[in-house]
Amino acid sequence: MKAPFTSTLARFARTSGLAFVAALVLAGACPPVFAQGAGAAAAEGDTLAAPASAVAPVSAGAPSPAAARDTAATDGIEYLWVLRNALVSRDDIPKLVERAKAMHVRGLLVQVVGRGDGWYRSELLPYPEPIRERDRDPLGELVPLAHAAGLEVHAWMNCCLVWSGAKLPRDPKHVIRAHPEWVARMANGRPMTVLSPAMREKLMVEGIFVSPGHPGVRHWIANVAREIASRYPVDGIHLDYIRQPSVGIGFDPTTRARFALEHGADPDPSSPAQPFHRLPPAERASMDSAWSAFQEAQVTAIVREVRDSLDAVRPGIALSAAVLADTLTAVHRNRQAWSAWLRAGLLDRAYAMCYAPLVQTVMNQLAAMASQVGTARLVPGIAVYNTSPATAAAKIKGARALGFPTIALYSYDSLWERDDLWARLRDYLNGPRTLEEQP
Repeated sequence: MKAPFTSTLARFARTSGLAFVAALVLAGACPPVFAQGAGAAAAEGDTLAAPASAVAPVSAGAPSPAAARDTAATDGIEYLWVLRNALVSRDDIPKLVERAKAMHVRGLLVQVVGRGDGWYRSELLPYPEPIRERDRDPLGELVPLAHAAGLEVHAWMNCCLVWSGAKLPRDPKHVIRAHPEWVARMANGRPMTVLSPAMREKLMVEGIFVSPGHPGVRHWIANVAREIASRYPVDGIHLDYIRQPSVGIGFDPTTRARFALEHGADPDPSSPAQPFHRLPPAERASMDSAWSAFQEAQVTAIVREVRDSLDAVRPGIALSAAVLADTLTAVHRNRQAWSAWLRAGLLDRAYAMCYAPLVQTVMNQLAAMASQVGTARLVPGIAVYNTSPATAAAKIKGARALGFPTIALYSYDSLWERDDLWARLRDYLNGPRTLEEQP
């Protein structure tokens, strides 16, 4: 007789047609973590340190806004990412809350720090250029409505990515203009502000980043998180773009000097001084490893300082991050060691951006991540902007079959671009017919 979890996988394999899941069942290769479900830690999960704070309500001792809700009626999605575009119009915010409540989601990850601007009342960030009414407080408008509807609100912050427009920001308060020395520099010392939109696209970078290796950047991001948490009764802070871009950076004077003081070599290959790229092969390999570890440590230091700043003003507030689903790419290219952040208790949850169009790719990623960190504190983030409702439903059902108790959807905005998209996705998730039988 098959174990209950194996039977679950077998049923999912039949209804989804996924060769990957079927192979797991036939080979008996399901990692032990999958059988643990939501309530127990895997073997790897047992090594995770207790989080610095559990996913907690706004005030100590009070129930979370979503805690009293009947989650048995959920349609398979617990959290929604909400882009800042949904906050531009005051009239759209009640509609957002109404839709989220009707979807039976637990909470919203609402983008309130977009491209170095604050979609709330901030003394640190400039007012958003898209909002014409200068007296608005989008986060202040949303939080009471969402809490009254039983929804959590997590303040989504873009951290190291601070601009993506074709022209530089106009406001002198913007970090790019106020602190040009913080802008990430590529090889030859070129700041990312010199990149045109076409060049960014060619290099596959989302925009202009600030340098994680500059201590001022670390303090600034932590202070923004502290400002939000101390002024608004949000249920959590959600970090995004807490990583380096896909192009090599770290060649600003401050980062170079800090590395040189620690390791005695300049990481910039264009430096007239002795860069480590000119060292003998064995020494160069060692220095390359040291440079990678140094950059990884700078990103981790941001997360740690955010954690500390939140603990100082709101002990128990949840801290999460949107992370790359490919863990090797995350660490080796983007210096985002998020699995270590979970183990160290710096994060309460990681939301893995499983945005690949193919179901097979997403299942491979989820299996690999679950075997590394377990499923209890890892949330698969499933995209709807680049796939059909049937395919998105297959990914969600696959994540459930692999033991993930919590699912997030990217994004609210994409889901409601067409009036029928949520209805179709819900039907695929809850309908009596299998996916193969759907037209």
